[in-house]
Amino acid sequence: MNPSHPTIFIQIAAYRDPDLPATLHNLLSRAAEPQRIHLGICLQLASADPEAWGNNHLPEHPHLQLHNCLANESRGACWARRQAQQFFQDETFLLQIDSHMRAVPNWDLKLLESWERCNDAKAVLSIYPNGFEQPCRLNMSTLPVMAARRFDKYGILQFQGISRYRMPEQKPSEPLANAFIAGGFLFGPGSIVSDVPYDPYLYFDGEEISVSARLWTHGYNIYSPNELILFHLYKSKSNNNPAETHWNDHQNWFELNRRSMVRIHTLLNSLKIAPVGLKPSADDVKDLKNYGLGKSRSLADYQLWAGIDFLNQRIHPKALSGQFPAGQAC
Repeated sequence: MNPSHPTIFIQIAAYRDPDLPATLHNLLSRAAEPQRIHLGICLQLASADPEAWGNNHLPEHPHLQLHNCLANESRGACWARRQAQQFFQDETFLLQIDSHMRAVPNWDLKLLESWERCNDAKAVLSIYPNGFEQPCRLNMSTLPVMAARRFDKYGILQFQGISRYRMPEQKPSEPLANAFIAGGFLFGPGSIVSDVPYDPYLYFDGEEISVSARLWTHGYNIYSPNELILFHLYKSKSNNNPAETHWNDHQNWFELNRRSMVRIHTLLNSLKIAPVGLKPSADDVKDLKNYGLGKSRSLADYQLWAGIDFLNQRIHPKALSGQFPAGQAC
């Protein structure tokens, strides 16, 4: 960690989300040092959305920058993440989160301290966070880890969070080695932005396995945090997240998602087992070389570490339980 005064760049893609203002107020009010926080936000709103969701209700902060976009012109979550990422200005750390989150007091210090415990300059902390109930009732009962779940009908690997440890009595002493990232909570060195820039041609499904493989092959090491720091607003019977979704608003969402899945299969050398209905074309993979795998470690080595066989659609039992290195999936 930069010994002088590390800064944290937070990138947020917010799609028609009424909770964004509350998320930002919570983050800044609960930061130990809010001046270290820099924010880049892609704010996607429809013309009829309430004013309370927009710019005038966001907190005043000297390092908050906005990319405003009409919702009908948005191209999806990963495209929006990339727009937010454009505001990065060589901050020490990158934090990617969703637009409906809450934090514990002094979350910035806790996040930096957790990262330091990895003793790894290329550590990346990532997890599906525990949930919260409005306005700020945090689920502090268990600590989750990332794990593989299944290959979906398009051959794209899906992840799951497993609540493994009771808190605080079973709290691990340090972050836990992992192989998978979550798009809604990713924290690591600012060098990620130049080394592994977000692919704006991805849509939503498969974002996380793409970024996981790219980070690992670029030499980054993924960990599940050993602290409860950030929390996510999930849809449930008792806790309805009112944010709209891109796929409900856009009739062409599947074409965007189809192209995204072709790119992911191409990246992971599994295109030949992809469903024929994806109808891959050369245009689907344009500029993929700019968002490809790294050269520090191979895709084969990643599969051994993660316990995944992309071509044969196999998952090692250890990967399903979130234990890494998982060993060969075959």
